[in-house]
Amino acid sequence: MAASKHAAAVGPVEITVPSYQGAYPKTATRFIRLGPDQVNDTPVDEEEEVFILEALAAYAPSAVAEEDDSPLAGHTLGLGRLTPRILRRAHAVDQVAGKGVTGRLLWLVREAHGYLRHEKTAAAVRSEICKALTATGARAVIAHSLGSVVFYDMLSRGEVPTERDGKVRVTTFITCGSPLSWLCVREGVHTPGAPLSVPPGVEWTNLHSPNDVVNRGVGLSHLAIGVTDVVAHNGGVAKAHDVHRYLAHEAVVERIAKVRPL
Repeated sequence: MAASKHAAAVGPVEITVPSYQGAYPKTATRFIRLGPDQVNDTPVDEEEEVFILEALAAYAPSAVAEEDDSPLAGHTLGLGRLTPRILRRAHAVDQVAGKGVTGRLLWLVREAHGYLRHEKTAAAVRSEICKALTATGARAVIAHSLGSVVFYDMLSRGEVPTERDGKVRVTTFITCGSPLSWLCVREGVHTPGAPLSVPPGVEWTNLHSPNDVVNRGVGLSHLAIGVTDVVAHNGGVAKAHDVHRYLAHEAVVERIAKVRPL
């Protein structure tokens, strides 16, 4: 914002970054992302295995037919605590979508499972966000990756702070690299078969990158009412989901510049 043409007109912008890291169990996936002090090496159970298999199948449907169903397949592929069935599907997805794709997806899929299928964890996550919104009086929310699912869920549940007239205080909702295009994620936070939508008075902008494996390179306008899709050319697969590249996009600056304090 400071480097943009809007800097003089807008002035200083205060940003609060609430963390819900502590709400999650210390799984092996978090070890991969956050370091050894964040892990207790919790294995994948049967219910989570089914969720992961469905998520990977939704990402690359044609990969399912390519799986190696031989007895030993998946037992020698590595990746720690993941099951042979997951490893077989992950390998098949990589064969179809590109080498290393599932390595970039699995942390998101496991964290999405933790939010969507464990209400205690989900409630703790939403509580942290709500506390920050209440304390700051924020009128704009930028939600990256799984954060877009969390805040959309809060809007749907009516858990976002409101004004005296009952309207949601947040007027600007910006999603970046959102996985809401996945049915397995979407069905956990809204009514199946209905389009995605936000309350009246909330302007929703969704940024998606063509090479972002999390949003599968597509926007949300075909699934949502009142959302404006913006293509963010963030570079190759390695950087396409990077939050800094999304935040640097002019569309984010323009939306934030329009927000006015109460």
